[in-house]
Amino acid sequence: MAYDWAPTTGVYAVDKATGRIGEVRRLFEGSAYLVPPGGGAEWAVRPDRLREPTAEEHERARVWTRPVGSRP
Repeated sequence: MAYDWAPTTGVYAVDKATGRIGEVRRLFEGSAYLVPPGGGAEWAVRPDRLREPTAEEHERARVWTRPVGSRP
């Protein structure tokens, strides 16, 4: 069964053009605005240029944003 993924706010997504992963902060006028895990400069990309992260990519992003000493 095919699964159609679409970015929504608060999820991680991968920019297919650059391979960068980011958290979708907002969707506005045909663009998705992402912020890298752990902070940094926001960037915009068309939602159709994003893909769902793999399990490994998602876990890596969680590690980057988890405070030191916190439990999973």
